[in-house]
Amino acid sequence: MIKEFIVLTKFVLSFAVSLSALFAYVMADGEISTDTFIATLAVLLVAMGVSTLNQVQEYKSDALMERTKNRPIAAGRMSPMTGTIIAIALIVASLVVIYDLLGFIGVDLFLFAFIWYNVVYTPLKKKSSLAVVPGAILGVIPPAIGWLAAGHSLMEPEFFALGLFYFIWQVPHFWLLVMLFYVDYKDGGYPTAIRLFGRMSLQRLTFVWLVLTIQAGYYMTTMFGTESTVIAGLLIVTAILGFASSLQLLQKKFELIHARKVFYQINLAFLATVILVAIDQYMKH
Repeated sequence: MIKEFIVLTKFVLSFAVSLSALFAYVMADGEISTDTFIATLAVLLVAMGVSTLNQVQEYKSDALMERTKNRPIAAGRMSPMTGTIIAIALIVASLVVIYDLLGFIGVDLFLFAFIWYNVVYTPLKKKSSLAVVPGAILGVIPPAIGWLAAGHSLMEPEFFALGLFYFIWQVPHFWLLVMLFYVDYKDGGYPTAIRLFGRMSLQRLTFVWLVLTIQAGYYMTTMFGTESTVIAGLLIVTAILGFASSLQLLQKKFELIHARKVFYQINLAFLATVILVAIDQYMKH
């Protein structure tokens, strides 16, 4: 039962998403407090809730794809109604927690995330291979929660730099998944960027977006003003490694199965960038 719950709520992915709130809090405030963990918990709950509802919405398509056919609802081990009840319980719990922490501004952000993900983005994926672009807005919500929980305004230039980094990051992240699971997406009836642009063109576009993400990461680090020489050096190494990994997409012998390697390398590089900036801000205080 616990295993089913973990798969249903995409717990591992949801937990990773919730860490964005934690890192943003530290980047904004330079320290860790009880509110840090409350904000992280709230994001975890809402991420689990909308992910569960997403599986309710897409269980028929999930059943057609190799990597998702064993999900509880898609495999018939759980009814859509049960999934809906769990999703509602998680979303309501997240609203209670975020209201206690941030009031209605937190509730508004969570409701926006729910509407944008489950009402706008999820149906749009079936109609457009470019749904990832408006969907990337969702990547900014978790760090926004952490930033607000630290008592800061979303109008601050530092948050703009952080939010821009997360927004741009989402696009190559998803396109690499499209390359990796192209057949699955096709079987599930989803229009894909490969079909729209062609394989080689998508590889080049993904490379461009990865370079943009690296540039956004540089902009973010300059806005926060990294002071530690060691961390500054590690950030440079991380950027170089990220760029070197992205160059694989320009190779003529690049195969779609190689997208997994690039996917992990790139995401580790970008995650390391956020962690390093957060550590630097913590050390300042």
